[in-house]
Amino acid sequence: MKVEREVIIDLLPAYFSGEASAATRALVEDYFREHPEFAKTARSANRPLESLKVPVAALDEAKAKLAFERARQITEIRGSMLWLAICFTLMLGLFRVQDHKIVWIIWSNPNVTGLVFVAVAVFLWLFYFRTRYLKTPMRTHTRYLWAAVLYTVMLFLFTIKDHKIVWLFLHKDPTAGAILGAVAVINWIGFFYQRWKAKGVE
Repeated sequence: MKVEREVIIDLLPAYFSGEASAATRALVEDYFREHPEFAKTARSANRPLESLKVPVAALDEAKAKLAFERARQITEIRGSMLWLAICFTLMLGLFRVQDHKIVWIIWSNPNVTGLVFVAVAVFLWLFYFRTRYLKTPMRTHTRYLWAAVLYTVMLFLFTIKDHKIVWLFLHKDPTAGAILGAVAVINWIGFFYQRWKAKGVE
């Protein structure tokens, strides 16, 4: 049976993709044997199509590895935040017995340390609950944002003394406040830079 070349050309996509029936494959292969030069040209022209099978499998494997790595990173971040939040929360209840009385270690006078631990614990709990909804690892600019917010909030911690507001890190010696302010500014700069950088990549 004589088969027109145009018919064979129409059958080549199914043949090279492996979707052709046994009869179709036999027909194409018979034509290839009768026309070796055409067979060589067809196979050469179809080489990119044939090579798709390996890269697709490799791509699927790469995607699986990437998904696994992302899940591992998210789980590690979530676990770390949970344990840190629990630790800082439990430390608020540390005490010792002195002269038959309970003395709260973190809340001893002055209570600056206690308020700092409360702020950090609240921050860590919020961070943990935020990571529970993550489907991809947290971006760099988001981490800078959380750190910037933490140091900014700590800078404005205060207590009430003699009916007056006393800023914990700006009262008397403002050195600690200046350090916190500098760290907050650095993190805010890092946040805006990383955000700009991420937008440039997108």
